[in-house]
Amino acid sequence: MDRRTFLKAGAVTATATALSVSSLAPFVEAEENTDVEFDEVFDIIVVGSGLAGTTSAITAAEQGNKVLVVDKMNILGGTSLISGLNFSCVGSDEQKARGIKDSPELMAQDMRKVSEDYGDPELALTVATMTTRFYHFLKDRGVVFKEFKQLGGHSVARAVWAGGGAFVIRPLHDYAKKSLADRLTMRKRCRVDNIVFDNGRAVGIQVRENYYFNFDAPEKDDEQNQTGKIKYVGARKGIVFASGGYCRDKKLLGAEADILEETNSDANPGARSGTLQMLLSHGAQAVNLSLFRLAYPIPTEDLMWGMLVNPEGKRFVNEFGNRNTIGMTILKEKQKFDGKAPLLIYDQTGADNFHDKQRFQLSMDAKNGYQGTMYKFQSIKEVAKHFGYDPLVLQKAVADYNAALDSGVDKEFSKDFSQMNGAALKKAPFYAMPLTPKCTYTPGGVRINKAAQMLNSTTGEIFTGLFAAGEATGGVHGAMRLTACSVPDCGAFGLISGDNVSAMIPVELQVKKK
Repeated sequence: MDRRTFLKAGAVTATATALSVSSLAPFVEAEENTDVEFDEVFDIIVVGSGLAGTTSAITAAEQGNKVLVVDKMNILGGTSLISGLNFSCVGSDEQKARGIKDSPELMAQDMRKVSEDYGDPELALTVATMTTRFYHFLKDRGVVFKEFKQLGGHSVARAVWAGGGAFVIRPLHDYAKKSLADRLTMRKRCRVDNIVFDNGRAVGIQVRENYYFNFDAPEKDDEQNQTGKIKYVGARKGIVFASGGYCRDKKLLGAEADILEETNSDANPGARSGTLQMLLSHGAQAVNLSLFRLAYPIPTEDLMWGMLVNPEGKRFVNEFGNRNTIGMTILKEKQKFDGKAPLLIYDQTGADNFHDKQRFQLSMDAKNGYQGTMYKFQSIKEVAKHFGYDPLVLQKAVADYNAALDSGVDKEFSKDFSQMNGAALKKAPFYAMPLTPKCTYTPGGVRINKAAQMLNSTTGEIFTGLFAAGEATGGVHGAMRLTACSVPDCGAFGLISGDNVSAMIPVELQVKKK
């Protein structure tokens, strides 16, 4: 499916004048079905059990609503469960203890510096403004922050870290089970196929319970998987889509930039575009689908301290560049060398310069995910031997790099050597790893306003009863998402959607008689 075909959904409006459920096939006008009775009814339905969905669901349940969370996968938590979840926060206790001056406006400015003017500045400011509330939301529900960090791209130190996604998601889910069991229900293996509308208002969803995701052929899951039993679940107040991104959908990524089909991802295997396509078939507006964000096992901001060489032992890129530019260049080099990744090398000074030493240590401990392990050596000759390079060729590449550093001018790739803070390839020990970019986040999704309400591509108006949060949305970050700003995005619009869907006036819905 090419991009034009995919985006046709944005022009389709499936709002009906009577109770209706659109066809399961994307891009087809809604079928009229005035006889739908719901198998069960809740006040609010949240689609997705990651950080954004869990935050929205807890917020709504704490306001007295009966809430259902559905997730198509067999494990709750989504990609959030396995992510690092560094959290950029203005006004944390950690910031205050160190006397750091910060503001939402400064954080929003930092976010916009890397956006390349894509996205909505008001959404970025909304995210930054909500960070303090979300920080206390997490702490008050059992999340413990273990580290405070100054990360690349941020004007001041503002990142807190709980130890990884499991140390955020599990406390929140445990809190929900313990304190909200009478109001909040979470169901896994429950796939959403469609939305039910009544006079233009979203009032429910069509789901398949006991759904089995196709792990053997995940790329065919959206199109071919028919497992599960169809049910209709009503939502008296509204529905929040926090269904995540599509960075595992190589077909869609490849339609935007063919080389992206070469990327891997650590994201949840279910991070595909099926739900997005369904929302677009109802007329939701797509934003920034042509954008992408490549990432590495170590922070992009810390690539600069080292040197990258291709399998021939030749340097090929400015290591102090844009994450996507570096990533695309690496992918092209991999194509030239039958998929073999280039090598990233640091000396001890470079390792000492890392902004995020916690992630460096995870790599050294072989705990940094697929292809995320860093190795330690006493000489460049040992590096060459371990990774199968010609020692003389690699040693020459290192000597040439050091000579350029000493001269202060990078004639080949224009790296700004004045920013190196003493890092070179001179001081043993040395550290090295094969480096392959991954697509672990997609900036595109459905368009929302500051109230987390989903917008109609045809009318520009809101969909009554439809909200969205987290990576399911587009337009928050623009071309680049600044490091550690996914968590505040999920938190901000998780809280906002939870508040605003709770404030909806409920409608009466018909339930099947048993």
